Amino acid sequence: MAHEIETKVLDIKKNSIIRKIKELGGKGGKKEKLTVDWFRTVGVKNGEDLWYLRIRSYDNKKHEVTWKSKSKILGNVRKHKEINFLLDEPEKLADLFLEIDLENYAHQEKYRTSFVFKNWRFDIDEYPKMPAFIEIEGKSEKHVNEGMKLLGLENNETWSGGERTLIEEVYKLNWYKMQWGK
Repeated sequence: MAHEIETKVLDIKKNSIIRKIKELGGKGGKKEKLTVDWFRTVGVKNGEDLWYLRIRSYDNKKHEVTWKSKSKILGNVRKHKEINFLLDEPEKLADLFLEIDLENYAHQEKYRTSFVFKNWRFDIDEYPKMPAFIEIEGKSEKHVNEGMKLLGLENNETWSGGERTLIEEVYKLNWYKMQWGK
């Protein structure tokens, strides 16, 4: 089981950050559309989830399911246990989740441009009706902060909470139904 340690950096200049990552030698950079469906036990209230399941589909037809534990905030990053695996038939897994009394409580669409450089992962996420942000994932809080400094983002506002709270609290949007063109 892996741990994910990450932070979101707000108020970025997307094209400038992409250029900087490429100049450093970052690999990747393909922009992909992601569709994400979230599942949890029926009746659990927001913020009381001890875990959740996510089915994420990429526009290249790759699909994955992720189980994540409740996050722990460590300074300006969050850490949680995570189990991921690929699957071929996301619709059948969604049907199974519904049959075992999980609810599909949210759906999003976003664009993601991902890079890997040394031991960092940089994901630039774009949701409808809000500015892009970058998620920096590293081995530790110190490592994540080094990644921010590497990109000249150490003075930007960060968000260590999840995307739901970022979208609802900062941008006042409905996280549960984030779709392009709707």
